[in-house]
This record gives sequence, C-alpha cells and structure tokens, in this order.
Amino acid sequence: MLVLVLFIIATCVVAVGLVKLIDKFLPSNARMFVSIFLWVVTAFLAYSIYSSIMKPIEFKKDKTERYEVAVRKLMDIKKAQSGYKTVYGKYAESFEELTRFIENEKFAIVSRKDTAVIDTKKNAAFRITTDATGKGGFFKDIVVIDTLGYVSVRDSLFKDSDRYKRLNVVKAGNIEVTVDMKAGFIERNDIKVPVFQAIIDKNAILADLDQELVAQENKVEDINEINGDKIILGSLEEAVVSGNWPKRYGNNE
Repeated sequence: MLVLVLFIIATCVVAVGLVKLIDKFLPSNARMFVSIFLWVVTAFLAYSIYSSIMKPIEFKKDKTERYEVAVRKLMDIKKAQSGYKTVYGKYAESFEELTRFIENEKFAIVSRKDTAVIDTKKNAAFRITTDATGKGGFFKDIVVIDTLGYVSVRDSLFKDSDRYKRLNVVKAGNIEVTVDMKAGFIERNDIKVPVFQAIIDKNAILADLDQELVAQENKVEDINEINGDKIILGSLEEAVVSGNWPKRYGNNE
C-alpha cells in the first residue's frame, strides 16, 4: 500500500506540473479544456490517496466493533455453560439444551459454615470416652451446607434480558454468523473431565468488508489481536474455558 500511495503522490505532482506547463505553452483556446481535464485527474488521484489511507482505518474500526459483539456473545455462552455445569456436572451439547436449562432450572442458594464436631471414630480408635461436649477427645472440621432457597437460572444469569434465546447467532450490522459449539469429555488421570468449545468464524463476520484486508487479518500474529481465522472460547482437548482474544475485547479468562 505504501508503494501505491507514493505512486499516486508522484502522479499528482506530475499532474500539477503539467497544468503549469499547459498554462504557459498551450494556445489559449485549448488551454482551458486540458487544464480542467488535468485538474479532474488530480482530484481523482487525491481522492484515491485519501481512500487508500482511510480504508484500513475504517476496516480496523468495523473489525473491532464486530469482534466486541462476537466476544460478548461468547462470554454469554460461557456464563450459560458454567451454570449448566454447576447443575449437571457437564456442559450442554446444544444451544437448545442451554435455552431449556436457562428457562426451566433453578440455582440453590446455600450457606456454608465451617465448624468442628466430635470425631467419634478417632476417639473410639484411641479408646477415649468423652461427655456430650467432647472434652478431652478429638474433633474434626466439617463444612455445614444449608439450602436457603432457590433462584431461577434466567434471573441469576440474564435478569430481564432474553438474549439467551439467540446464543447461537452473532449479528453485526447486516451480517449474521452461526456460532459453532461442541461439548464432550476428556480423560485426565482416569477421570472424565467435561469440556466445551464455541467458535465464531472471522471470515464470516467480516464477509462484507475488503477481502484483501480480511486475508491480512487472518494472518495476523500479535498479542493485542485475535490471531488466526477463528474467535475461540474453550477447548475440546484441554479443560480450559478461556478465549483466544486479547483483554481489550473482553475478559478472556
């Protein structure tokens, strides 16, 4: 692009020089028409310079806005999937499952209290006899969990919003992109660990923008950008629920 800009600048300089020469040497009856033509060419080239400079700037602005929308969608999916795992011990395999979960399930509101109780087994092993207070014997620490009530998943996660109904689609301007989501299990130390992954295709969400700049975007390698051609949350190979975007687009932990 730098070469193109330099070429256009040089052409403009030449055009302006030609206008000056024409004013000086051409007959007066032809001078006006040729001068107008050259000024039009100069104006066109000046516009081309402006456009070539502004195009990547406008692309970056549009790209950033769309990535922010996409990341917010993935963060909503993460929130819903984390709630699903809290209740079922695994991740939902489809958006339909997530929607039903959000609309129909409830979270228990619990209190946790650390306390100490008489360790009767240990006392018996050491043949220790105690009174009801356990004085002179062993105690053990436990956590007492009491259920105080229940709250709907929808109120807890999304309050008055119904955006959970379209977790499967990202809408940016006139562009709608389907989110690809999968869930399953991996084995770690003979234990099945639930995992999930949600992906948004960068090419799809940038489909109506300059494709040369989109191709460059797919090749970017920068800690401040989203590398590769996908925006990814989670993994099907590792037990992680982080995203591949920098924090300027949203929390990726």
